[in-house]
Amino acid sequence: MAGGLTNWLVDVMHTMNYVGIFLLLVLARVIPPVPAESVIPLAGIAAAQGEYNLLGVALAGGLGSLAGQLVWFLPSRLMGRDRLEAFLKRYGHWLTIHPKKVRRSTEWFGKHGGIAVFLTQPVPGVRTLISIPAGACRMSIPLYCLYSGAGSILWTLLLAWTGYMLSRWPFAHSLVGYFTVGLLVVLVGLYLYRLASHFHGIRRAQKSSRGPDGDPPVAGAPLSP
Repeated sequence: MAGGLTNWLVDVMHTMNYVGIFLLLVLARVIPPVPAESVIPLAGIAAAQGEYNLLGVALAGGLGSLAGQLVWFLPSRLMGRDRLEAFLKRYGHWLTIHPKKVRRSTEWFGKHGGIAVFLTQPVPGVRTLISIPAGACRMSIPLYCLYSGAGSILWTLLLAWTGYMLSRWPFAHSLVGYFTVGLLVVLVGLYLYRLASHFHGIRRAQKSSRGPDGDPPVAGAPLSP
């Protein structure tokens, strides 16, 4: 499985070059389980073999990351805070994004502003989550692109350099492949766990709202002594 996934990522990059790196990072930001943290080290390994330029990898990956995050930022900006919270209350569990988390991240974003967008780029999940309150708070699009793009390009450059250095190891591709599969399993497992926890919480709330015989309590009925 590790070899198959790694080969697929490498094939996309070899077929489409920098455009492939860009599109893989867009996909990784829109669908978080796609292992972005493995795409770039693989490109770094290829750069050590003369196929890419490290700066080109950083720009393609960083801009792809920015484009993917705009998929979350722009709708949040159009909705505003009130409509966004209403939307997340109804559909947020499918995205494993709880309105309370967005509210807390919005408060944190309000204190730190654009620097929060910049600093969270290395953190999977958080970089996507922070783009939602940034949009809901109506951060200007050029300013968001500046902070998110700069942070993404620097983080991508570091990952590419890591892959470049790993290329000296004889089994570098295999190591990255196993890391890719492990990361994918963890991310999918976390998604399913959060989804199951959400529906379990709904069932518990429904049971607690029912009377002792399983029926909803009747308004105005006398309480048992």
